[in-house]
Amino acid sequence: MPVLALGDPAGPPVALLPGLTDGLHPVSRPEARRLFDELPVPMDRCRGLVLSYRHPLDAPVSTETLADDVAQVLAALVDGPVVLICHSMGTMVAQHVAVRHPQLVAGLVLSAPLVHADARLREVVGRWAELVRRRRWQRFAEEALAAAYTGEELARRRELSEALPPDRQDDGLRERHLHLSQACLTHDARASLHRILAPTLLLAADADPVAPPHHAELLDAEVAHSHLHVLPGLAHGFPEQAAGAFGALVTSFLGEVAGSDPDWGRPPAERRDRGQGDASWRLPPEQ
Repeated sequence: MPVLALGDPAGPPVALLPGLTDGLHPVSRPEARRLFDELPVPMDRCRGLVLSYRHPLDAPVSTETLADDVAQVLAALVDGPVVLICHSMGTMVAQHVAVRHPQLVAGLVLSAPLVHADARLREVVGRWAELVRRRRWQRFAEEALAAAYTGEELARRRELSEALPPDRQDDGLRERHLHLSQACLTHDARASLHRILAPTLLLAADADPVAPPHHAELLDAEVAHSHLHVLPGLAHGFPEQAAGAFGALVTSFLGEVAGSDPDWGRPPAERRDRGQGDASWRLPPEQ
């Protein structure tokens, strides 16, 4: 599995699990690694690991087998449990990691989570897989943008896409995307969600056509130590479009779960004495 190391090697360990984007853009590729240069989370204050999925993907996989891959790598690289920060498909894998390998997980940030492949997901991911299979890259890019952004940000992204047309991917990456798509389409963790014991921050967007909030609400009902935030007016790419609110919630959560300092993640000039800890990840983010 390709692994990208970020941040402070002496900091608390945090692992990022990518979404379906990893199919066409695994972190083994330099242009994909550049996507992690400006994350909306404080990677400079933790030991960050971006775990790609196994490469090459030359056999059918499931979210369970991908979770076991992740667990094997974490056990080899990190001495102790980690906080998993995941988006979309990454949340599917993380659910199984937390259930099957709980000793490896100190906390979960599940952004745009999906607990099973419902009719909506099967329709969206199935249609995208068919576009990739037929090499209709422009149409695929247009649909992905429409699902990810709203308002002025969507217009801006469309302008960028017109100026920089999508790459024509090679057949190896095309097959990789299709394998990961199939793993998404067979995912179902509903029966085991109650076994997730790690503190869990759930983030969703109310206009997300891929992972609507009812998935996060189901997790919030089943996971013992969870808290849910639904961000208004945003779609599947809300970590980028609302980077300030997303980053504030994640940073506060990390401070409570991964750091002994209640102001962990804040610049020194902004730190102050706040007693036993920072629970602002439980509060609505400022818009």
